[in-house]
Amino acid sequence: MSANARILLVEDEEHLARGLAFNLEAEGYRVETTERGESALERLARPDAAEVDLVVLDVMLPGISGFEVVRRLRAADNHVPVLLLTARDAAGDIVRGLDLGADDYLTKPFSLPVLLARARTLLRRAALSEPEAESEAPFVIGSAKVYPERFELERDGETHSLTAKELALLSLLWARRDTAVSRGEILQEVWDLHPETRTRVVDTFVLRLRKLIEPDPSQPRHLISVRSFGYRLIPDPKPA
Repeated sequence: MSANARILLVEDEEHLARGLAFNLEAEGYRVETTERGESALERLARPDAAEVDLVVLDVMLPGISGFEVVRRLRAADNHVPVLLLTARDAAGDIVRGLDLGADDYLTKPFSLPVLLARARTLLRRAALSEPEAESEAPFVIGSAKVYPERFELERDGETHSLTAKELALLSLLWARRDTAVSRGEILQEVWDLHPETRTRVVDTFVLRLRKLIEPDPSQPRHLISVRSFGYRLIPDPKPA
């Protein structure tokens, strides 16, 4: 699947866009390019938006920024994987992009092999969702079932797609279920960030997952906050 994946490249530096498109196509990907965030959002709002498997998105764009593109995508419940391209040494850009819902980032200038590796990692979810990959038992969290190979969560007869980071977070908490896991460990294991990075990305993702898992997200019974520490996953809480 990933070898034939469609990538939307949003980059206003013409020479960089041409070079990236050439190398991505050489890897077997189908590449669409645009230089503006507005046109990227229009593309991702079309009926065939599901054909786009990955967005490679520059932060600094004419018109709306890459940050605003990510914000609007996630607000519209579009969880297509997003790889941000940020300015050199802009740690604040990285944290902000992750907080808004980006899945990964690269700082400019970057190595082409690294970009290709990051793209393969984000696209692996599509390969894992092929029917022949279905073998692992689902995680059962209350009335929700999480199917890792399909990147899906089922609850009350509805099926929801999970992003790579949402699944990685759930997988970590499931592996340590009934035990408190610190925000620092989550940042390190899921986002490959320093444990003391100041960001709300963990809390943002937990809030999104609660909407999928909890009967009442305002009164969570499964994804529990541990004050000043982190989170605990309780798959089958004891009756009150």
